[in-house]
Amino acid sequence: MAPLLGTWEEEGTSSSHKLPNEAPSAKNVLYVDAYDSFSYNVVAMLEETLDVRVTVITIDSDWPNGNLNDFLRKFEAIVLGPGPGDPNLPKDVGVMRDIWNLHDSELLPVFGICLGFQSLCLHHGVPIQRLPYPLHGQVRHISTAVRDIFDSLPDMEVTLYHSLYAKLDGLDRSQATQSNHLDFLAWLPLELESGSISQIAMAVCHRQKPFWGVQFHPESCKSERDACKTLLLNWWRKALTYNKFVGRGGAATLSETAITTFGEPDSFPEIAHEMLRWSASTSSSSAYRSLPLGPLTAESVNELFNKPGFPTALFQSNGCYTIISVPSSGSWRFEYRIESQKLTMYQDGGAEPLVLEATLTVTQLWDALRYLMDEKRVDAGCPDTPFWGGFLGYFSYELGLACLPHPKGSPQPAFSDVPSDCQNSEDTPADVSLLWCERSIVIDNASARVVIQSTCAADDMSHGWLNEKLRLLQEKSSSVPEDGAADSQFLDSILQHVQFTFPQEEVYKQKIEECKAELEAGESYELCLTSETSIILPTPKSPEDRAIFPWELYKKLRKYNPAAFSAFADLGRTKIASSSPECFLNWDRRSMLEMKPMKGTVRKTPEMTMLKAREILSTTKEMAENLMIADLIRHDLYGICGSGGVHVEKLLEVEDHGRVYQMITHVKGEVRPESLGHALRHMSQLKSSNMAVQGLTALQRCLPPGSMTGAPKERSCMHLRHIESRKRSIYSGVMGYLDLGGGGSFSVLIRTAFTHVPEQNAVPEPYQTWKIGAGGAVTTLSTAEGEWDEMLTKLRTVCNVFRSSQNVS
Repeated sequence: MAPLLGTWEEEGTSSSHKLPNEAPSAKNVLYVDAYDSFSYNVVAMLEETLDVRVTVITIDSDWPNGNLNDFLRKFEAIVLGPGPGDPNLPKDVGVMRDIWNLHDSELLPVFGICLGFQSLCLHHGVPIQRLPYPLHGQVRHISTAVRDIFDSLPDMEVTLYHSLYAKLDGLDRSQATQSNHLDFLAWLPLELESGSISQIAMAVCHRQKPFWGVQFHPESCKSERDACKTLLLNWWRKALTYNKFVGRGGAATLSETAITTFGEPDSFPEIAHEMLRWSASTSSSSAYRSLPLGPLTAESVNELFNKPGFPTALFQSNGCYTIISVPSSGSWRFEYRIESQKLTMYQDGGAEPLVLEATLTVTQLWDALRYLMDEKRVDAGCPDTPFWGGFLGYFSYELGLACLPHPKGSPQPAFSDVPSDCQNSEDTPADVSLLWCERSIVIDNASARVVIQSTCAADDMSHGWLNEKLRLLQEKSSSVPEDGAADSQFLDSILQHVQFTFPQEEVYKQKIEECKAELEAGESYELCLTSETSIILPTPKSPEDRAIFPWELYKKLRKYNPAAFSAFADLGRTKIASSSPECFLNWDRRSMLEMKPMKGTVRKTPEMTMLKAREILSTTKEMAENLMIADLIRHDLYGICGSGGVHVEKLLEVEDHGRVYQMITHVKGEVRPESLGHALRHMSQLKSSNMAVQGLTALQRCLPPGSMTGAPKERSCMHLRHIESRKRSIYSGVMGYLDLGGGGSFSVLIRTAFTHVPEQNAVPEPYQTWKIGAGGAVTTLSTAEGEWDEMLTKLRTVCNVFRSSQNVS
């Protein structure tokens, strides 16, 4: 029989704040992850606040050797994490139920958060039912009993992410405080539709067993930090006191256990050796020349170096640098398709084009990229440019879905619930398309300089390519720039016959209601619903005009909607014109990762000032949208960087982004190869200090962009796939560069148009089709009308580029 909690004698010692690596005597805590997108925030909170080492398993894990008790004896305590779903459904809580059924002699301290709290209450006879309205991403004050784990904490400001609650209706607060062997310790006043106030339980402890739980999320970046640390320390002291009383002690050493959903690693892909062979002319240094930008622009430089219709990629990163690919005999590119698992390599620079195909899994694709980037590392180049050579291109939204962990037996989000006619084929864009660049141009917008660079040793000779192109640029910079009138006339001759197929208002609004139904059921906290617009317009008659049209369209988009992350791609049959305001992921050549999600949009008008936009975006709904994604990307970065390696630079700040005002959050993480986060600890190949390898892995683990999915990511993507019933493809994916020097930068592909044209040798169709995606985050506070208007605001930015000059609004 477990001792009564009241018989314990509290110890007066406080816990250390050392990180696990610094504390050889750290005690072991088991964390049970319910496939939530905040889990690694909880793990970091535990490791940063307490002197503990955390081991992570998922709710669908098997107990090692089938022996629950033997495994749990290695731990001092268990934390049951938050997650989507309903504790009434066994699959949503999994192994949590085993913990409540332990024999009294095997008990160990438990701390449940949100879903873990609800599971505790449900097991002990308290029904779990839906709230009158969900509280996702809302920051509220709660009152406490000022005792037990809330000692010295009369009230707290905390973040809530729940639509279910422990139903104590019919009991007044004094009766509910000690019902069903549970002692309720904190409360939230909730206004009902009738206008009355109901007290909702926010924390609980078992009267006899060492079980505690909180309904709120102490790990959120908007929960009151010091109070939550005190709460956690109070619980930990009680846990250690209980263990000392019953003679329990964790093992001194324990092998690390990461989330197991990725299964056994795949074999090394042989195609990686062929990729390396195709890159043989790339050396370990990047030679360069530079000159003042003068009257040159990124557009004029690209036109000087790239012939229309040939593989080309241009990417502007953070508004600071524009990277332009330049063809060479060593240039090559590849495409990868998820459904067929087919990788196709193309080499266009020689007399005879080469094509090579291979079959490999998504995991093998990432391993091949890591291998190539590590083997072809460039150690020296222009210190002022972020790209010395490597890859330029994109990863689709579906590629990101294929990277998500998912519960055993559940369909992978990348393949579930999409009609067969939406599946990938050769007539749709590939899921990955990357162009290998030995030669490139980098324009430094801040210093107004152009850098010509190459990793081919022969290009650095006195009469080599670098000096030849330097003279060409010097000559070009002394000429008078063209006015662009002919370009505008060429576009207008095609765009005056444009036909739009917009989303149907009734259908889109119905999908908003479907999203809200999932939110109210606790399946998600936020769902980023999107739609697709098709644009049909005449195909230019001549091959030259067909080749130049995507580039002219990009220039118009860039001028109409200037943004920090403009991008153009002509990669085989796929063409992309993008002018995105949103950074997905950047990393430098040393150790730093950064993410800048956007959530919350207000259209700019003469009447809409920054002050008014801030007022609109400071509402509960708008702040909740951004906060949920802020907590999600903290989780993503903690999974890579580990505890102590992540911090928030900006939170919920409103910025001017051309035609709209946007709310952004800015989070940074530091990669430490000797102390990787829990999401990577099973990957022994990541002990490398090469940031090209570490950055690629961060990209793999953070896709798809959380600002385009909602949270929790895996469950949200599954429901969105069903509700949208289509492939997003390039829209909601990412585009950018992988630098052989170690860095990388990727934007979210929003404010983007793309097309996939017929085979080059085929008879051209009389019409071409371009696609644009747009959408917004649906929360329980959303209205169908408001979400429809927000989607149209974003859609209008790109659609107007397809109108002739006389009709642009």
